[in-house]
Amino acid sequence: MARIARNFQKVTIKDVAKYADVGVGTVSRVLNNNSHVDPSTRQRVLSAMKELGYVPNPHARRLSTGTSDLVTVITPEMKGDFYQTLITSIDEVLIKNGYSSLLYPLYNEKKYEALRKSSEIVLSTDGLIVDGVSVDKLLGDIVEPNMPVVCLEQESERYDSIMVDNYYGGIIAGDYFADLDMEIFVVTHRKAHELESTVFDERLEGFQESVERKGRSIDKIYYVPLDWESTFEVARRIFSRYKRCAIFTTTDYLAVPIIEVARTMELKVGKDVRVCGFDDLPIAQILEITTIRQPISDMGKVAAEILIKKIRGKSRDKVRKVILKPELVIRET
Repeated sequence: MARIARNFQKVTIKDVAKYADVGVGTVSRVLNNNSHVDPSTRQRVLSAMKELGYVPNPHARRLSTGTSDLVTVITPEMKGDFYQTLITSIDEVLIKNGYSSLLYPLYNEKKYEALRKSSEIVLSTDGLIVDGVSVDKLLGDIVEPNMPVVCLEQESERYDSIMVDNYYGGIIAGDYFADLDMEIFVVTHRKAHELESTVFDERLEGFQESVERKGRSIDKIYYVPLDWESTFEVARRIFSRYKRCAIFTTTDYLAVPIIEVARTMELKVGKDVRVCGFDDLPIAQILEITTIRQPISDMGKVAAEILIKKIRGKSRDKVRKVILKPELVIRET
């Protein structure tokens, strides 16, 4: 690859072409997902874009063609089974209909601020899918009135929304736990930013109501960051005192370290310790974790399908709210 000096000027398509040692036309074909590009050349161009920090300008494409063929997808994270499954399901529908996704994860405060400062880049695409954060609070009046927008896991009065009934998921988990003759604990995540989704709170609320309605009580609720190290510590604390108990986690991701600690301490998971997660991520299926399954793929596909109809002017004007129901899946834990 040819080398160019980095500076604070905006990286252009010509810079990418020079860095990757290809023509500008080749870079353009890669950006437009043209199939007539050698795989190794495509990878070289993509690597050059990444190293240079090149951001495609969908606005420029819109000016020349009237469309960008891009859809912005804003999520709290990109890592983890949940988001990988969701993003893949969205992409499958977009690609099938001739669109590509521009992913924008909001995994820290700096990303929130960057979005506000450079919103024209994110909002110059043909449509917007926002998962897990309030689009009204995040972007406010920045979004043009005619911009096709679909919200995931957040209800909106202005835009179509696709939601899983997380409260109901908590209810059915609580019904299951209330029938177990064990001490009951909950390990959940408390949102760190006002724009974050309320799904964990909704799951906990449903669980609490169900357990209490059946005359049971939760011994303690533990709030942890979404990381395994903190959850390991909580699990050790619980199992050092209780050798027989039931633990509900508001996501499968938090169930995994709890099961690991239980087995390390030679407790029989599924007998001495009962664990139920939420989501039915691939790891829950592999480890045979009892969980509340939410239709992640369906959620992504429905969101993409609705957005495409809105982009093409085939969607009705009335704001829609689609609610998908979760279900209890009993496995070995």
